[in-house]
Amino acid sequence: MIASKELVDLLDREHVDYEVLPHMHTETARAEAHALGISPDEVAKTVVMKNGHGFVRAVVPAWAHVDAEKVRTVLKLEHDVRLATEAELTAAYPAFELGAVPPLGGPGGDRTVVDRCLVERDTVVVEAGSHDASIRIKTRDLLLHSLAAIGDICED
Repeated sequence: MIASKELVDLLDREHVDYEVLPHMHTETARAEAHALGISPDEVAKTVVMKNGHGFVRAVVPAWAHVDAEKVRTVLKLEHDVRLATEAELTAAYPAFELGAVPPLGGPGGDRTVVDRCLVERDTVVVEAGSHDASIRIKTRDLLLHSLAAIGDICED
């Protein structure tokens, strides 16, 4: 799989400009940046979390870790937030490879929150639903089409 057909179809349907960036198989956002020959500062990762109301996609820089309590606070969630399990990810996101869920696309109903430090960038590179490709997208398009909240969600 190069890029998820479901993700590409969504971007095309919404008339979003994007660039598919094929690369060697990677398992981390930092390795993804290295494989693409770009700075890790250009790459964001999506961390899928779960709470009592469903899934939350937290988007942070490649070098960062997500603070679950900050995610809960930014989204004003009543229940605690935790990392989704592999079984939950596999069941919820069958169109995407495990560990390569992009910040948009897939089943509806997910909440998305993007760390505020990413918002200042013109573009961001994220997983394309596979470990062998990424997409470069305008940050404003990512925010608009994922209906993302913005906040400080990285660990200190």
